[in-house]
Amino acid sequence: METEKNKKIENIISKTLDVPSHSQIVYKVLTLLKDEYVSIDELESFISRDKGFTARFLRIANSPFYGLTRKVKTVKDCLVLIGLNTAKSLILATSSRYLYKNFGPFEQKLYEHSLAVGLCSSLLSNYTKSVKPEEALACGILHDLGKIFINNAMPEKYQRIYEKIHETEKSVIELEDENLGINHCEIGANVAEKWNYSDEIKITLQYHHANKYPQQIENSCIDICNIVKVANKISWKLGIGFKKDLKIDIDLLDIDIDNKNLEDIENLFISYYESQKNFLLE
Repeated sequence: METEKNKKIENIISKTLDVPSHSQIVYKVLTLLKDEYVSIDELESFISRDKGFTARFLRIANSPFYGLTRKVKTVKDCLVLIGLNTAKSLILATSSRYLYKNFGPFEQKLYEHSLAVGLCSSLLSNYTKSVKPEEALACGILHDLGKIFINNAMPEKYQRIYEKIHETEKSVIELEDENLGINHCEIGANVAEKWNYSDEIKITLQYHHANKYPQQIENSCIDICNIVKVANKISWKLGIGFKKDLKIDIDLLDIDIDNKNLEDIENLFISYYESQKNFLLE
């Protein structure tokens, strides 16, 4: 059974590796980031070749959710200010947009939701003070990475799965397991392992729908994943990306915030998101 599941995962991942922009941007970025001696100049030189990637990178970096102390105008300024380790997460978050084979209405909803979860995660991190806003942002944007791969491999079937959310009380992950025999968390975790993502991103991709964690997981990874879980619920509740009246139980105590603050957090998030979304989604 496990071998069959692994074959399904490999088959789905392979359908994304032929995206032209992936070979030009994501693969090259990942290759560069594997080199612990890679320089800021090397990264800046590569990123700046693609004007679209550069613009998106700087828009996310300069958003109020990222936590920079001043506005940056060039890739090099950004890399110098945030450092290479933090830059890796931002580059990966930026590159996720380039993994889509197509970018129609459904794909835009997927991306809007992921961006919203990233932005909300960053906002929540400012309340908890347990993780850096930029790390929460990257993990939030990347949390549904597995969905991109499933959608690239079987767009019509996957969009039908999403339609079933409106007909049932079941979650996306339950519907994926029933209809595909795998789910986006398993796909995302596999991709994160193959591409050598940070532990924080790996754990978030794998466990953002889980009720418990293996004992060996570091607390720093759990803190970020818990924030992303709450941000994900808030984004679904507010109908960002996918419109649906969902009765979602949101417990801020999971991230050590008083539940009395939930309405204030939601209102602040909506205000920030509405002011930034068009700028960030370009």
